[in-house]
Amino acid sequence: MKKKEKPPKKIDMPEFTFKEFTPEEGRIYEEAVVKYRDAIAAGKTLRQAYENYAIGNKELEKLIQVDFLKILIAERYFGQHQALDDIAEALDVSVSLIKETHARMLQEVGVTAASQIGEELSGILPKTND
Repeated sequence: MKKKEKPPKKIDMPEFTFKEFTPEEGRIYEEAVVKYRDAIAAGKTLRQAYENYAIGNKELEKLIQVDFLKILIAERYFGQHQALDDIAEALDVSVSLIKETHARMLQEVGVTAASQIGEELSGILPKTND
């Protein structure tokens, strides 16, 4: 007797929402990134960079800090070809944090690309079921 094959599970793409900044939030974001960069360039750890520049809005602060880590990973891993372990060591953070953030970045890029392709092709593809 042959086992029935299960239909493949539909994999739902994770939902990502990207914050639209107000002009004031954009200014705070840009200023924070510059301050964090300066601290890292001066040899501070990531934690020290974050601690040395506080933002009043804690939700915005967390978002900026997460984005800044993504920026560093993009520059160092993709731009300078540094190993993720080396990035973690240089920033004095766990390797798992760097690897999880890197994986999240790739997910976000994939979902965004798939969404854009879907939008672009929706006007090209026929609207039939066959």
